[in-house]
Amino acid sequence: TQYRSVVYVSGGEERNTADRLIAILKGKGLSVVTEVEKLERFWPAEDYHQDYYQRTGGQPYCHVRVKRF
Repeated sequence: TQYRSVVYVSGGEERNTADRLIAILKGKGLSVVTEVEKLERFWPAEDYHQDYYQRTGGQPYCHVRVKRF
């Protein structure tokens, strides 16, 4: 895909959950490109980036939502 899809996890339980869900989707024949990686660092965005989706009436600004399932 053009854009990377990643779930960043902070612990074993989160990793297990993400891996389990990906396995379920793949088991249904879906192509899953999402990677699961350990969260190393996190920087909160500036206030004007917070709650963007809710503030703009559900209109994304940098992607198009594609309903996969």
